[in-house]
Amino acid sequence: MAEWLRTGLQIRAPGFDSRSGLQFMPAASSPAGNSAMRTAAAFLAAAVVMAPGLALAQDAPHYVSAKELTAKVARTTDGLVNFAIPTAPGAQMLIVRRDRTGDVELHARFADEFVVQSGTATVLVGGTLEGGRDTASGERRGGKITGGTRYPMGPGDVLWIPAGQPHLVEVTTGGSFTYLVAKFETKPQP
Repeated sequence: MAEWLRTGLQIRAPGFDSRSGLQFMPAASSPAGNSAMRTAAAFLAAAVVMAPGLALAQDAPHYVSAKELTAKVARTTDGLVNFAIPTAPGAQMLIVRRDRTGDVELHARFADEFVVQSGTATVLVGGTLEGGRDTASGERRGGKITGGTRYPMGPGDVLWIPAGQPHLVEVTTGGSFTYLVAKFETKPQP
């Protein structure tokens, strides 16, 4: 069973609640908590599969064991490694391991949803991005965030980052942080 299912599920959605975000964290040791976690996990899986703009696998199921995923992120280069988990056209899912703080990122057309597998980090979201460089169409890296909200993240936590929001994963020195990222392409508002 995935560590985030065993340890509890905490969902945080910046912008959903202007004061503190949405939080749901059942007690992992209670029967109600385990049931709620299974329901929340099923909901998250369904959201990834059925979200608008995401295509279902058309030719065959894709299976990657937890052991394989762990092996894919066992060794980092310059404090980072990621592996694209097989999906269908239009869907993106990655497993990422960071051993140090990364660069500020901003995705103009993609929202990110993080599901923490192991380790801890603080994710800074929002505020104003100063500087940085364009790395691809609608993608910006580097620079500095002024303002924003810090979200302490650990196993089982989930964080939704809307498209267009700068964000930075801050890993403490000597720490390691592994998480899944589902990327959702957004459509412009009419």
